[in-house]
Amino acid sequence: MGRIPYILALSLSVAVSTRSLAQESTLPSRPNIAEVRFGDGSVVRMTLLQENLEVQTKYGKLQIPLSDVRRVEFGLHVTPEMNQQIAQSIKRLGSGVYKERDVASKDLVQVGHFAFPSLQKASRSSDQEVSYRAASLIKQISERVSPELLKLREEDVIHTTEFTITGKLTSQTIKAHSPHFGEVSLKLSELRTMHVRQQGGKVELVVDAAKHGSSLDQWCDSGIIVDASQRMLITADGQVDLWPQGAGQYMAVPKGYNTAGKGGQFMAGALIGKIGENGKAFYLGDRYDGNTNEEGRLYLLIVPSPWNNASTGTYRVRIQTDNNTIGAAKTP
Repeated sequence: MGRIPYILALSLSVAVSTRSLAQESTLPSRPNIAEVRFGDGSVVRMTLLQENLEVQTKYGKLQIPLSDVRRVEFGLHVTPEMNQQIAQSIKRLGSGVYKERDVASKDLVQVGHFAFPSLQKASRSSDQEVSYRAASLIKQISERVSPELLKLREEDVIHTTEFTITGKLTSQTIKAHSPHFGEVSLKLSELRTMHVRQQGGKVELVVDAAKHGSSLDQWCDSGIIVDASQRMLITADGQVDLWPQGAGQYMAVPKGYNTAGKGGQFMAGALIGKIGENGKAFYLGDRYDGNTNEEGRLYLLIVPSPWNNASTGTYRVRIQTDNNTIGAAKTP
């Protein structure tokens, strides 16, 4: 078990920091734009002002770059002050003074779903007065609060481009900026979900067949994270020699050669892509314009030759992502 925190941290670090040596990116650093849904159902689009989320897991503490976060499902977050208030009110449920019991009951109903887990525990108390009143308050709160809030889990669930992390965010707030409200500190106790959206941009890179076209597992990390809502325009040119031993005899372009490549699914030399490490491969060729309906990191591969040899040559690939229609964009 002692190795698990190290492996998790190392995996996250590698996923975030490594980039293919074949890449020549012109994509600038962009702000993290998020759609934040609050407990009352309202959704606000904001710019996140912090670089990382710190989460405590059962295997240790992790720092997660926001640029790698796709979605957060917030669990129940109770401030230390409210926790203390709830504990004191539950204790007073067993008071010998009626007024104290009555005030404590009203305070707990006012706190609502934040007190729900503590009341469930108190309903099993050996003190009959406390257990009776706690059970009564659970019923009252259940009638006033939506079932969604009563079912909130203790942990937060953070979906990244590589894997999902379950734990507890250590901060009580997230710094953000809104055109309407200015700079704000979003209280986690008021948030339900946060979806980090990728901004459109352009990247140009070179995919080397010797590194990313001689084996089916040599995928090139483009460094681009795609949203399901985004469209991609990908154009490519260049030449790849599928049989360098007979130089110039078996030359391929991004559309592919006239024979199937290794694996048989695509033509040899064809440029293909996938979204996420475990995504399904799809054909790109010399031009792809569309929406994959998936989200995650974009990987590229030149389909290897069927003759079990290393290919040579390169493809120059230009990638444009946009939240708007880009089908009419001209190839540079």
